[in-house]
Amino acid sequence: MEKEKDKKISELGKLETVTGEEVALVEKGKKNYGLPMSLLAKASDIEDVNRSIEGIRSDISDLQIQDNYGVASWSEDDLAPECTGFFGSWEFLNKWNVYLLDTTDNAGETTTPVGKLMRNNLFRFEDGSFAPTVGITEEMRAECDVELYLDEAHQQKYCDAGAFNAETFYNEHGMAKLYNAEGVEVRVLRPWETTETKYTIGIGRDDTVYLLDSLKGKSGRIWKGLFATPTVWDGIDVSDYPLPPTAMSPSPVCTIGDKPRSFFYLYEGEKNCQSSAGQSNMCTMFQVGRTYPRTNDMNQVTNMQRARSMNADTSRSYPFSEGGFHALNTYVTAQEVLYGTKYLHKNTFFGSGISSNDSCDSESTWKQNGGVRYKLSSSGTWKYATWSTQGDIYYAADQKRTNFTTLLNLEHPKEQCMESQMVASFACETGIQPGVEFEFYGGTYWYENVPNASGLSEGGMNVRVFKRMSTTFNAYDSAGAEQSWDVEIILRMSLVGGMNLSGDIFAYWGGGSENVGTYEIDKNTSYTGNPVDLYIEPDQKKWHNETVVSKADKGVFDFESRYRKLGTYTNLGNSYVLKRQPYSCWKTENGGSISTGECHYVYDHNYWGSVLNTRYRIGLRFRGNAFHGICSARNVTAYYAASATYRNSAGSAQALIAGAAPLQAE
Repeated sequence: MEKEKDKKISELGKLETVTGEEVALVEKGKKNYGLPMSLLAKASDIEDVNRSIEGIRSDISDLQIQDNYGVASWSEDDLAPECTGFFGSWEFLNKWNVYLLDTTDNAGETTTPVGKLMRNNLFRFEDGSFAPTVGITEEMRAECDVELYLDEAHQQKYCDAGAFNAETFYNEHGMAKLYNAEGVEVRVLRPWETTETKYTIGIGRDDTVYLLDSLKGKSGRIWKGLFATPTVWDGIDVSDYPLPPTAMSPSPVCTIGDKPRSFFYLYEGEKNCQSSAGQSNMCTMFQVGRTYPRTNDMNQVTNMQRARSMNADTSRSYPFSEGGFHALNTYVTAQEVLYGTKYLHKNTFFGSGISSNDSCDSESTWKQNGGVRYKLSSSGTWKYATWSTQGDIYYAADQKRTNFTTLLNLEHPKEQCMESQMVASFACETGIQPGVEFEFYGGTYWYENVPNASGLSEGGMNVRVFKRMSTTFNAYDSAGAEQSWDVEIILRMSLVGGMNLSGDIFAYWGGGSENVGTYEIDKNTSYTGNPVDLYIEPDQKKWHNETVVSKADKGVFDFESRYRKLGTYTNLGNSYVLKRQPYSCWKTENGGSISTGECHYVYDHNYWGSVLNTRYRIGLRFRGNAFHGICSARNVTAYYAASATYRNSAGSAQALIAGAAPLQAE
């Protein structure tokens, strides 16, 4: 019956226009066109459903439903995060792909992907062939160039020197070990590993979509959604906000040769692509010789410069650029509409990544939400803490202590670049079930499927990935005595369709979006009340190349004459968001909470300005960090200028793409 109802909806043709009056009929329960199956199923029987669907043709001639859009409504004055109605196709909203990109294909307006990867397994292309998506060194690769044996006693010879084929061995023996002629275990080369450094991974769509973002229609409802064609929906024209095929970095980026990559490398990254020892160098658990997202020197300007350095003409913003807010906003909107809620970061849903959003006060909450547990090595009693907690471990004898995210790695990244995506891929590749611990390149992990989502299936990566780590180090107790401490941590990493959207560290993601604040209110009086001009440019090819971040005497930036202005508002002060300016991340009304209203927080105090009557580009950082209890995909930290750098702030990247090439690597 469900398939029959889907068929009847899809047969109705092409969507063109939906009026406020038509939407009002749905809200009053008189029509069911386009509503999701869960709501349609509430009809008294299948005949009622069929009559409602068939009635569309005769009652409303210009409403023609097809699977080329997805849109949901929210009540204007209701704080509930759940939508009140859905129209269109879930399949359309979920038509995202994962691409392997070659950054040397960089001379045109677009770059052609090497191929599409399986959405739930980045080790393989869509056709099942292996993809080069894990970076190794030449020394790692060469370990299998010798004579190899299947047993430590080197009695079962596998191959002669120089004859090893990674794909053949994997197909024959899976994850089995190999030994050299001396009986020493060698690092086995896997068919998804590569020494090449030109690749990067992106998530995007093959088609252009048009974004409807939080606008009020004639019906009085607030709408969000995506459309395949320029459309007028409930009186709202969405044609001005197209997103052409664009591949976004699924996580904060690292760099290779100072150029951004979304890629998982098994070796230590270059400068600033490393994690850190903890406070006073007491804890070294994150110094594991791997590549982490680049921090310390990434800001809105350097992020732009590094991303565009991938282009043949580095003055251009295409095909490669910094991550754009319009693309990010479109992706997050698709997920909110697909799942019918703005509260994606609920701990029992996708979660908020490596954050302090949720409690960690017992073994059960530690395993569900991530965090820290610790004890004296001489004691058998564990204490539990979030990353923001100041526990009983002191880093100096004179009772100095700090929060755990600083104590353990000085707020640097805790997740390696693309780590959670590759862990999930390995689980899919090897058939590991949810909740089962497994080893992956030296780490201990497990994962859980997100309820009411596709989990780790062909529909994508909708999972929470967990990593357990432990260490012992000397520090001090409250009496100033040096003690041995045992510390165990769990990293919770949240993948929304393969995108890691919140927690751990911030990421600059403001390409094509500019918020310009004028310092008018002396900070000795207030950090709020200053005018902020909002600008957006959806077209990546038109993005500016401006490096200046301030203009004296209320001067004007070049982009202000080219970008569309969304309006002028004031900075209202750090708060949760009741309302935000559509197509922008800026908060226009305070209110709500982490789970109501817009379900996110904005820091907008004026720390960006220092000279009165000077205008400043305000840096746009998203995600939140491990210390924060307000991490989410829409979390915004906008209280520093675009030039601000910090140890927990990374960057992003994206690329305009053409049609995917044959599905194999070069």
